[in-house]
Amino acid sequence: MTKDDATWLDICYIVFAMIVAYIVYKAAETVGLQLGFAERYDEWFPLASRVCSIVGGGAAALWLRSDADRRDYHVSAIGEIRKVTWPSIPDTKRMTVVVVIVVAIFSVILTVFDVVWSKILQAILP
Repeated sequence: MTKDDATWLDICYIVFAMIVAYIVYKAAETVGLQLGFAERYDEWFPLASRVCSIVGGGAAALWLRSDADRRDYHVSAIGEIRKVTWPSIPDTKRMTVVVVIVVAIFSVILTVFDVVWSKILQAILP
């Protein structure tokens, strides 16, 4: 495990914690509005929902980071992604054109089959 991989993994854990904190905040806000807590306890409910979201995000990131096997797996996944050879921009454009052409050809073939089968079925079942 290089220092760079560990740094990227820590950044990913922080981003994960922020996403979980946002989800917990929105869930607490929704539950508070649905159950009437937001109006009844308007002095302390916003602060409580923010604290719960920060604690929830931090707890999720700590749980994710706590297992050494899981951390090693994530670091090895980062190492494998570094080995990937990504296609160049011209190769990507060329492959995209090929995909668009193949999809167009198959859509024409399916349209022809659909029209033929609908005409056959209209002739058989008036």
